[in-house]
Amino acid sequence: MRFKAPWRPKHSNFDRSGGDAHASATRSSARNQQFLSYFLGQYGQRSTIPLASFLIAVAAGVGIGTLVHRAASEAATTLRLALALAAGVAGLVAIGRKLASDHARQRAAIALASGLLNANRDCLKVLDTDAKMLRVSEHGAALMEADSPEQLAGADWLNFWSGDERTAAEDAWRAALAGTSTSFTGSCPTTKGRTKWWNSTLSAVTDENGAVVALLCASEDVTQQCELLKALRERDQLMHEMESHVRLVFYSYSAHFEHFHHVSAGAEPVFGIKAHELITRPSAWLDLVLPEDLEPLLAEMHRIASAGVEGRSEYRIRRPDGCLRWIRSTAYPVRDESGNVVRIIGVSEDITSEQERLAALDRLAHTDGLTGLANRSALVRRMKTLCTQNVPFGLMFIDLDRFKVLNDTLGHTAADRLLQDIANTIQQALPSDACIARLGGDEFAVIISGETDKVALATLAQSLLNVFSCDVRKDNAAPFVTASIGISLFPEHGRDHEALLTSADIAMYAAKKGGRNGFRFADKASSDVLGDFELERSLPMALASEQFVLHFQGIHEPASLAVKGVEALVRWNHPTRGMVGPGSFIPILEESGFIVEVGAWVMDAALAQLAIWRAAGRRGLCMSVNVSARQLRDDTIVAVVDHALRKHALPPRCLEIELTESALMENPSLAQQTLMALKRLGVRIAIDDFGTGYSSLRYLADFSPDTVKIDRSFTAGLGRDAATASIIRGIIQMSHELGMQVTAEGVETEEQLRTLRDASCDHVQGYFLTKPMDAEHLVDACRSLVMRYGPSSLSLLATQRSD
Repeated sequence: MRFKAPWRPKHSNFDRSGGDAHASATRSSARNQQFLSYFLGQYGQRSTIPLASFLIAVAAGVGIGTLVHRAASEAATTLRLALALAAGVAGLVAIGRKLASDHARQRAAIALASGLLNANRDCLKVLDTDAKMLRVSEHGAALMEADSPEQLAGADWLNFWSGDERTAAEDAWRAALAGTSTSFTGSCPTTKGRTKWWNSTLSAVTDENGAVVALLCASEDVTQQCELLKALRERDQLMHEMESHVRLVFYSYSAHFEHFHHVSAGAEPVFGIKAHELITRPSAWLDLVLPEDLEPLLAEMHRIASAGVEGRSEYRIRRPDGCLRWIRSTAYPVRDESGNVVRIIGVSEDITSEQERLAALDRLAHTDGLTGLANRSALVRRMKTLCTQNVPFGLMFIDLDRFKVLNDTLGHTAADRLLQDIANTIQQALPSDACIARLGGDEFAVIISGETDKVALATLAQSLLNVFSCDVRKDNAAPFVTASIGISLFPEHGRDHEALLTSADIAMYAAKKGGRNGFRFADKASSDVLGDFELERSLPMALASEQFVLHFQGIHEPASLAVKGVEALVRWNHPTRGMVGPGSFIPILEESGFIVEVGAWVMDAALAQLAIWRAAGRRGLCMSVNVSARQLRDDTIVAVVDHALRKHALPPRCLEIELTESALMENPSLAQQTLMALKRLGVRIAIDDFGTGYSSLRYLADFSPDTVKIDRSFTAGLGRDAATASIIRGIIQMSHELGMQVTAEGVETEEQLRTLRDASCDHVQGYFLTKPMDAEHLVDACRSLVMRYGPSSLSLLATQRSD
């Protein structure tokens, strides 16, 4: 008997994502049992009943029939009735036991087969002798992407295959019909049209007479294995093509470079050695390495093997054909699960062309195009090397005298020929190991390695000047040429190339000022300029790393010595030079323009400290902050002041901005506009260093300051010069008549203080009262001042310390 079911591969909307997992497993088990029950029932019908069971059934039937017949025909004796009943019961029990045993065995067989089906991951199919699929296992239907096993029932199994796979399937089918279990591998589509690869085994199912009644087909889904195998074959093919055509050597070494596991075909074009030779003699390539490159190469290999880290080395080899080549080898260690290095893989390549290009570029980058000498870059590189190695040397900075006149007179072409001849002259006049460079224009530089003796260097410099004075042109038509030479020494005049070049440059200018056609060694003047240069170079980092600090000096009332105000003075706490005064770095700040940013910081920091003091009880205290000419030109100064006042919640009248007469004179109209904007904020204005400028009285009328600060040079004359005292009294009287207050700076003696008090000066400032110091020490200094001068000075700065 065969079950026929329509084949409907395109009718599938089954959703496997829904449903309970337990219910799905139950359905799968039931269908597997149906599968086995169908098989046992279909082919169990052809089996005969055993003889013993047949005789027992006949005997039981006869006994029971006789009992019934006798009981129905006549009344029987008790003995006959008992015997007949016993016979019937015995037959009944025997038949019952036999039937129960058969049924139990059948159930066990079905349960066992169901478990096997659940554990089996193959696509199991029962085929009839015509290759029609009678039944498919639940898992097999899922592998075929069918909605259920019934969807595949009745389909022609051979129609799933095509081409060579169809031929293999037919051969296996015929062999199975002949009783031989046969396997083959082929691809066929699922019900969804997706191609899968299967390893199928067909086995015959026979009856008791050995006749084939069905076929059992077990198909293993080997799609992933086949796709992986295909990918590996394609990769192997690609690697073989790459290794054959790319000039690279791919290799796999043992963990300590004893032998090769694999060497690619690129070994021959790179090393000139065939791959199989390296397999048999692993050190063959090392024999080609130049002796001077072998030691660092072996050291790198040892480091890679011992430390288990990747590494790279560039070295030169001489191939068997005599050709010199540059090689770059890169190695990577491979570790096992325990972290042990099991092998080293890597690649070697010929980089000769790259090295030649780099050498050519290096020559271009470090050679002067006109003279063929080294250029500035080459000179700096050489100096860095010598400084790093701590090798003493002398540096000559050579500048031709009046070369611009010669260039304009001779023309550029003739001047270029003259520079070429001068370059040749310098080379011939100096030792062969001297590094000679043209820095640009008419500037040359020479490094004399290992020489710092000034007498020897002076002799060389003078001989070079003597040669310049001679005719350096081959056609004897050259003009008279002289030069000025500056000389610096490592490490005496600097420990880096910038310091040495600067020192030699300054010394060269000193030689020019001395009359030209001479030489000078670097001295203290060049060191001072170099120090300023180093400070300028450090400025950008100074503010970012909080190297600037504020010191404060009290401004006192002359009679009571009460502190009425404080002047903020910026200092630079340099990491190597210590505390640097403003005279050393303020001009540099001005020139570089960095004064604007530093000035904004000073304004903020000064008002922050004032806010602390005022919060501690000194509500009437004011702060004076200096503003430079460069800040006055910047249109952000008003915004900076306004922002700082608002930030620290301070009234504008507590801030006094000090401006020098020179700052006001630089651009009077712009200065007046800025001052008017500051006055509109409510800020007070003071003219600092009054009396040292151009037309002080004119400023009093034009700018209407709130305060005039008498310069310390006038204060210093009090007690020695009666005229000075008269001038100061005149300034104070005139300022008072104009509604201005007066502060005298530089008070250093009690006599000066007494004279200024008698002249009705409003405020005094100087070392006699308080020196510039940090905020905390200023409080202590004011307390000492109170103790020194008694109760009359109890209105000094509050004794509370700032936090």
